[in-house]
Formats: sequence, C-alpha cells, structure tokens
Amino acid sequence: MRGRTPSAPIRALVVGAGETSTLLHLPALARLRDRGRLELIEICDLRLERAAAARDGFGFRRRGGDAVSAIDRPDIDAVYLFGDARMHHDLGLAALGSGKHLFVEKPIAPSHAAVRALVEAAAARGLIAAGGHNRRFYPALEEVRRRGGKAGWRYAEAVFHKPSPGVPPPFGATSWLTANGIHALDALLYVMGGPPEALAATAEAERFCALMRWPDGAQGVFLSDNGAGERREAYAFHAPGETCRIEDDGLRIAAGGAPTHVAAPPFAASFDAEHAAFVEAIEQSCEPLHSLAVLAPSLRIAELIEAGFNGRIDGPSPSPVRMAPAPKRPAEGALLIVNPAGLLPVLAARPPGRPLVALDDVLQSPRPRPDIVAALLGTGPAVLTDEALAKLPGLRVAGLVGLSFARHGPDRLLDRGVALVNASAAYADSVAEFALGLAILGRRRAFVSDTVMRRGGWGIVPEPGGWKGAVHRTARWLRPALARAGLEPALLAAWRRTRPLHGVGGGPPHPSRDLGGATVGLIGWGANAQAFTARLLAAGARVQVFSEHAAPEAIRKAGAAPVSLGEALAADIVSLHRGLGPETRYGLGAVELARLRPGAVLINVARAALIEPRALLDRLRKGDVFACLDVFEDEPPPRSDPLRRLPNVFLTSHIAGGSKDMQAAAVREVLDKIERHLAGDDGEAVARERLRTMT
Repeated sequence: MRGRTPSAPIRALVVGAGETSTLLHLPALARLRDRGRLELIEICDLRLERAAAARDGFGFRRRGGDAVSAIDRPDIDAVYLFGDARMHHDLGLAALGSGKHLFVEKPIAPSHAAVRALVEAAAARGLIAAGGHNRRFYPALEEVRRRGGKAGWRYAEAVFHKPSPGVPPPFGATSWLTANGIHALDALLYVMGGPPEALAATAEAERFCALMRWPDGAQGVFLSDNGAGERREAYAFHAPGETCRIEDDGLRIAAGGAPTHVAAPPFAASFDAEHAAFVEAIEQSCEPLHSLAVLAPSLRIAELIEAGFNGRIDGPSPSPVRMAPAPKRPAEGALLIVNPAGLLPVLAARPPGRPLVALDDVLQSPRPRPDIVAALLGTGPAVLTDEALAKLPGLRVAGLVGLSFARHGPDRLLDRGVALVNASAAYADSVAEFALGLAILGRRRAFVSDTVMRRGGWGIVPEPGGWKGAVHRTARWLRPALARAGLEPALLAAWRRTRPLHGVGGGPPHPSRDLGGATVGLIGWGANAQAFTARLLAAGARVQVFSEHAAPEAIRKAGAAPVSLGEALAADIVSLHRGLGPETRYGLGAVELARLRPGAVLINVARAALIEPRALLDRLRKGDVFACLDVFEDEPPPRSDPLRRLPNVFLTSHIAGGSKDMQAAAVREVLDKIERHLAGDDGEAVARERLRTMT
C-alpha cells in the first residue's frame, strides 16, 4: 500500500452510490470512519447527483464519475465496488493491478473463471480481495459451524425463494441463482466446510434443485425458486441427536431435549461485521472469512447447478457442464456516458466492457481525455458542447438512445469526424408493433365498440345525439314491455319501414373487417415502415408504399408494391411513416385527405405536422373514416381540442415508441452499433443528408 503507515486509517474509494449502497454499505463505512479505521476519500457514480448526495451525506472528500482514473490515484488504499458482476470484474482487476485492496458486492463476478482471475491477481500482489454473499446470518452460521466441530453435520438443507416470477435477474447475473440464490448456496458450503464432491442438479426456468454429497458422506439439499409466493431463506443442519435451524427470527438449537433460541441481530449489524472484517484483514495482512478465494467455489457450484450437472465433481471443469468462457480483456478506450439516468439499468445488466466516464468528469478535467473513443447519449438535458468536444480528441462515434440528433448539434460532430449512430431498429420494432395493434383494432371498429359499451350500449354503432338519440333510448327502454305484450314484431317492422324518415337504429355503415386481405398504404419507407411491413405481410395484408426517396426495387424486395401517393391514400388502411421537413410539412391537405375511401383507417404514429390540421379535422367530422392519432403538434393537445370529442378518433399520448422494453432495447442496440463502428463497420452510421428529416 503506497503512502500509508500501518497505523493510519485505510483510504477508501467507493464506486456505486445506488440505493443498496446508500442504505446499507455507506452507513457501515461511515461508522468505521468514525472509529478512525477508514478515510472516505472519494465516491464515484455515473449519476453525479447521486455521487454528490453521497459525498455530502457521508463525508467523502470528493465525488466523481470516472472510476478508472480514481482507482489509479495514489491517495487510495482500498476500493469498494457496489455495482454489477461485469463491473466488479473489470474494475476489480484494475484496482488490484493498481495495488489496491478490493471489496465487491455480489455477484462477485460474471463467472467462476472471472472470480479466479481476481483471486490470482490479489494473490500475486499480496492484496486482500473480499466479497459479500451471505452476511445476513453470519453470526448464526458461525455458531452452527462451531457446533459441528470436526465431526461435522451429516445432513443439511438450504432454501432461498423469492417472489419475482418473470423478472430478469439483476446485477448482470446469469440467473437468479447467481443474483440471489447464491446467498444460501454460499452459506451451505461455508457450514459444510467446502464444496461437495458429487452433485445431482435440475434447473428449469428460474427454479433450481440440487442434491449434494461431501467427501465424508454428509448429504445436503439446496432449493431456489424465483417464482415462489413469498421470500424465504432458511437452513437446517442435522447430526445424531442435534438439529440447528436458521430462519428470519434467529437460530434454534434442539439438542438433548432442551431447545434453545438465539435471536437474530439487527440486519445492519451484519454489514458492519463484514466491512470491519475486511478492514481488519488489511490491517493484519490475513485472509478474511469472506475472501474471494473462499467465495469462488460457491459460484462454481452455482454454474454447475445452472447447467443441470449430474455426477462427480472432479478436476477444474467437469464435463458436461457448460462453463462460462474466460473473461475478455477490457476493450481499448473509454465510453463517455451523457445523461446516465435511463441508461444505468441496461448498463448494469449488460456492461459494455469498457471503462465508463461521466460527462462532468470530462468538463472538470484540466487536460484532454484522448482515452475516450465513444459517447453514449441518453435522454436528458445534457449535450456534447464545444467545450466537451475540445477535450475529446479521440472521440470516434456518438450513439444516441433515440432517433433525432437535432439538439446535439450533429453537424458539429460530423465536422469533427465523429460518426453518429442511433436506435433506429429498437424504435422501429416498437412503433411497428403499436401500429399493427391500431390497424387490427381500427379495422375491427374495436375502439368505437369500447365507447359504445362504456355508454351502456352494444355493438359498433355509436348512439346518435339530439332528438334521434332520445328516440333511440326511448325505443330501447320500451322494447322489453312491447315484447311481453306481443307487439314487438309488428312495431319492429313498422320501425324498419319508416327508417328513411327518422334515420335511427340502422346497422353499421362500415362493418368490422379483418386485417388479413386488407390493403395497407404506407406513406414513407423508413425503418418504422419496413418493420411494419414485415408484420402486415405476416398477418396476410397487402402493402403498398409511396416514397419519394426509396428505390422501387427495395420496396418490392420487402414484399410490398411501390405506388403513387393517390394509390396509397385509397387503401383500406393508410399509415404515415415519413420524416418531417420543409417539403413534407402539411403535405397532406384537403385534396389528399379526400382520397381516403369511406370506412378507411388513418394511422399517424410519425409526426402530426405531416397533415394540415384544419383539413384533418374537416375530413374526420364527416364521420366516414376512422383515425388513430398518437402524435400532435402541441403535446399535450388542449383540453378543448375538438379531436378529443370526435367518436371516430382514437387518441394516444405519443406512446408508440416509448415503452420501457423499447428503451432497454435501444440502449443495447446503440451499444452494439458503437462497438461495430469501433471495429471498423461504419455501415449503420447516420448520413448527413438523413439528419434533415430527423425531428
């Protein structure tokens, strides 16, 4: 440890100021600081507001967003990592390589091979590397292990259930077993003295079951179900004449007919204990009970269980288990994160394998940052200013988790030789899925039926207003009485004969129809239209496309037919997918909308200003076409907007491309495009001329 005397407090860097870190870890570290055993030097988080709050709340000297640079600083002795599995491995290796002791939260690494790399790096430099697995029951587990003595326990049970069915595993873990169930697996191996020699496992979705046998003949069972009805963590250890059970309320010992109950300590006490043990191990240069070398076998057994391994565990990699590949070396160059709030969940689940740097760290740096080769732009207020770009001489590509670069000054970036990539495919798939739903439900008149049902009616014909509505309601009210009197058939016949006079109660002017066999006219041929076309063709619809830019052969190759604007507007369903620019603004006016055939469905999930607003309102007031509108020139539109009151209009609040799933897919897509571009593939970069229609 450079620059530290044996009696001086350990100088700590903490990476990660998320909820768990703030609620549990940082208070424990602050208590060690108050006892003179730690100095809280720096807190790093890509969300600098979280880092600033942790700095102010727990008394760190400084805060930042560039963990890679912070790790190399000479005033750091130990690094605490509270993030995801890949971050633990990549930054953990960097910390150990820089001569710093290491503590990582679970999952301690993405794989057993990755943990071994950390263990070997620590051993080669004489450093302490520890992690957190099962801290909750440490006092009880230690007592049970002591009571087992050298004879040990003959049978053991470990259960870890969680009520999270269908939820993806967090922290970049391969499954819920390595994300959470490993708590119980680690505790089981700890009490039983190490990993078993034989294993019979089953793994189905997020349910895991394993039977184990140890070299001395002891047996154990492990169960973990992420789809259970409640959270449950429990253990039982049996020897002749004695049983120890550990549950939430503490330890129960049954021996010699005299049961004993030892209450569980406060939850926070176990965090205090593990962090104190890490500090003590550094001070005394001894291996702690929760060293990565001790925890690594748990991850190896977890991988065997995930693979459904059945057999004797011999050697480093028993067949036929699917062992995780050896960890890759971190990619060259760092990734700048701009507006990280919406990016972090995806980055945690699938880290990019590059050092991550926050924008504020670049702005505050006194020197250029040539190590930053790419930027990931999330949604939010921050942009790459000229000041920031001046400090990024190595920036080669900027990826936007969105579509339009307009507010980021795309020409400035292109002039500096920075390629631009965006989330076109993720948005296209999400918008196309939404448009397909509108097409089906609009064609079936489902939206009208919903309105009729909510008003007490039935069918797909709205009840008329004014005196006609009053006549219709009166007739519906009298009908049961007329039926009981036997007058219904004659009066119904008279009602139908006089319908040309009163015009009440006719059938639907435009009946419900299927999507299969319908003709769909698409105006525009961008990524959204192409994704929509694939779905329409799969549903049996015919697709016609009007585009002023796409090659007719490209449209035909996708299974659609290139047509004129008039032909596209005459389809059963008309959907807008073109970009907005001076040439297309209000491109559909009264003359064009007159081409819509009675009964047609008009869908706009692109831009509201593609249609002249007065012409749209006048066309819809005729009542013979149905419109599904997701975009508006003023968002939200005024409460008094007449579109809100038309029965033949279905309105949504610009949600075609805004789902949480789509946002996560967008981050993954842009990360992939960034990596492909850095590897030499620039085929998906956004051309300068395409920027004009991105609004």
